[in-house]
Amino acid sequence: MPTILVIDDSKLIAHVAKNILTKQGHEVLLAQDGETGLDIARDKKPDLILLDLVLPGMDGYGICERIKNDSTIKDIPIIMLTSKAEHADKVRGLELGASDYVTKPFDEGELRARVNTHLRIKELYESVQEKNRLLLEMANRDGLTGLYNHRYFQETIAKDFKKALRYNESLACVMFDIDHFKKFNDTYGHPVGDIVLKTLSELVKNLMRDSDLAARYGGEEFVLILYHTEANDAYDIAERLRKTVEQHKFQAEDLVLSVNISIGVACYYHPDIQDAKTLIECADKALYRAKEEGRNRVVAFWEIQPANTTENTS
Repeated sequence: MPTILVIDDSKLIAHVAKNILTKQGHEVLLAQDGETGLDIARDKKPDLILLDLVLPGMDGYGICERIKNDSTIKDIPIIMLTSKAEHADKVRGLELGASDYVTKPFDEGELRARVNTHLRIKELYESVQEKNRLLLEMANRDGLTGLYNHRYFQETIAKDFKKALRYNESLACVMFDIDHFKKFNDTYGHPVGDIVLKTLSELVKNLMRDSDLAARYGGEEFVLILYHTEANDAYDIAERLRKTVEQHKFQAEDLVLSVNISIGVACYYHPDIQDAKTLIECADKALYRAKEEGRNRVVAFWEIQPANTTENTS
């Protein structure tokens, strides 16, 4: 049921509008002044607002402008109610963001038609916005695993590192891949390999905090961004992930497979890490060391590159 807010200081006009719109199946809220109307609009988020031009205190123009400058309610369509016939008054309301106007005393049929038209337009607009949101989400996701993709990860970590640098916040990057993954594909085929990738992704999602980010970096390689996470905590999260994967039985068709992962961890603050690119490179170096040392383990960059060293790791 669409909700319509009528902001009008005339009890008669408000009563007439409410009767007309209620018969159409709409829920109608009433406010006799602009400030009260603004409060109701912010609280109830109506589908449409009928706004009188002449109000006590701030007039309809001022209320319209405040609505359109408020990000929480700016998309609510406004139909101005005016007894003024001057063309300039109507134009001013439209220029401030009103969608339409109705002249008082209004015709019942006209009011119904204008209200229904703008409710349909709003519905179509919201449908398009939702489709655009879904398309954008799809563009940012990896098609197989449902995790974020490489491009989105790179864009996000670049912004997030700048934020961490500005506000002196810790930021960890955890990079891992599946040990001997090529053997899975060569032995069992790519469909089984895909099941392993998808199952691993689900394990990652279940372990992640909602505030953190997981992405498929490429092939069998994955990466996490852990926000507000100190070095030791990032290491513990990585080790928990490694153990979870090691203990999980991956089922693919009639097969039960054991999977291990190698993990590299890097964290800002580290004196050698001053940008997002270096943070990723350092996590990758730690991952490479984990593989060198026998795989199925976690290696932290600060273990292989102590903070007091002068060696250049860039």
